[in-house]
Amino acid sequence: MGERCSGLVQTSAVYLLGTSAFSAVPPPSPPSPVTPANEQDLCTPIEELSLDAIDSAITTPPAGLATSASTGPLAVVAGPSSASKQKKTSHPQDSPELSSPPATAPASAPDSPDFSPCVLSPNVSSFSLNLSTAATSPLPSASATSFAKLPASSVASRLAGAVHVLATEATALQSVAQLYATSPAARNGFHQAVDAIVRTQTAQPPGKLVVIGVGKSGHIGRKLVATFNSLAISASFMHPTEALHGDLGHIRPHDAILFITYSGKTQELVTLLPHIDPALPLIILTSHVTVETCELIRQRSELTVDAGVSGTNPDSFLPAAAILLPAPIPVEEKVSFGVAAPTASTTTALAVGDALAIVTSKELHPSTEAVFRRNHPGGAIGDAFRRTSAAALPQNDTVRQLSVPWRDIPIVQATTDCADVLRAGYGSANGWVRVVKAGTNNDNLEYIASPSRIRALLSSDLVRPVHEVSGLVVGRPDFVAVAADTKVRKAAEWLRAVANTNASEEGEAMPVDVVVSVIDNGEIVGVLELQDLLNAQSEDRA
Repeated sequence: MGERCSGLVQTSAVYLLGTSAFSAVPPPSPPSPVTPANEQDLCTPIEELSLDAIDSAITTPPAGLATSASTGPLAVVAGPSSASKQKKTSHPQDSPELSSPPATAPASAPDSPDFSPCVLSPNVSSFSLNLSTAATSPLPSASATSFAKLPASSVASRLAGAVHVLATEATALQSVAQLYATSPAARNGFHQAVDAIVRTQTAQPPGKLVVIGVGKSGHIGRKLVATFNSLAISASFMHPTEALHGDLGHIRPHDAILFITYSGKTQELVTLLPHIDPALPLIILTSHVTVETCELIRQRSELTVDAGVSGTNPDSFLPAAAILLPAPIPVEEKVSFGVAAPTASTTTALAVGDALAIVTSKELHPSTEAVFRRNHPGGAIGDAFRRTSAAALPQNDTVRQLSVPWRDIPIVQATTDCADVLRAGYGSANGWVRVVKAGTNNDNLEYIASPSRIRALLSSDLVRPVHEVSGLVVGRPDFVAVAADTKVRKAAEWLRAVANTNASEEGEAMPVDVVVSVIDNGEIVGVLELQDLLNAQSEDRA
């Protein structure tokens, strides 16, 4: 090292982690290696540092340098002679091509100072010191100050990358929306998928939707299960491997199955497929847009033929063949981002699954918002519902305001069993059910089942037709009519007087489950039970 060199000297750096604080004063920047100021400076021999000198520098800062109370780690550059005694630390910033701090600064207290390295030799490059300090010294958490220190090119590159990912996924969503708006195959698949889920949910006994997926598709499946359940659509998640080890017993005869697989040939699903009843409806959410290209659908068709199941299942009227629910992306993720990580594909799968949940819930329930409110009482959403309900609900001054709107009551046919009435009442936000019976001259006869009458059903009544169970429904001629604008207090007093008169004349008190119809311009606009009216009057007095 005693000879003068004719060019730049390549040095190696060893990083030391110190425990003492150092000056916040940055060292002077060296001359640019591209345009050196003085060849003499470039060829000055590098001073050899000993461990003793380094330890002394760490323990006792140079005079005149202010010390800090913080004790965060600090990287110090040493010469080659100290390599045998120091613990080397590998940093991605060791490459001389990097010129900016790491993308994410290490977490630290908001008031942590920004340290600069202590200069041990005037010939050591401050470029290496800055890199090591950026990797090891505490920095303020993400803030405008640290963001401003980044080179403009680095900031622009980051933001351009983020915009590229967001725009790519937005384009994928627009593409799949256009597919369902124009493709007959996609539209037919969605229609069949909704129909399959609706039929399983309304079967006797009711079934559920079993969602199956692995990897990122499994995570999407779990999220969709949560969405389905929040919208009062019974659903559960099953891992395909766990299914092969005993969880297959979770699948029941009236269930529907939803496979989520981008490739359409996920090995775990292919292995599971022969063990699923071919008579059960199978929906496959995949990137394929035609049934001919999907391996799972091809194998499902073969299993269906081998099992002798074709057309529809006569027991549940569900299609036996697999239902294709396409969720393609216009450009492969490897091409878009340089890595085949599930990004745009999981976004489109999630969106199609959400569409399936919302549309199905709207067909199953008269008020999707009502069932969601009932199933989501907690958190910010629950609080918002309560505030909205409190602000929207008027004071129950009239029977119209107290009653259940007639148009919001679900309808079932009189030819159904009592179990259908029970299911409709449970799914209704208000608990009431209208029962329609075909009459003569094409006139429909309407009856109604109130919540208290539905609750009085026995287990043995559930399999019996509605007209065979006495007291379940009440016909219009047996309603007690009250004008819509009648005050609650006056209506309760009048009905109480009628009840007392009825008790004195006939020896029987008026039952509290009497149906009170609210009339406006000769039409029924709402209903309530006598007990509801009496309770409202008692609360008003209190």
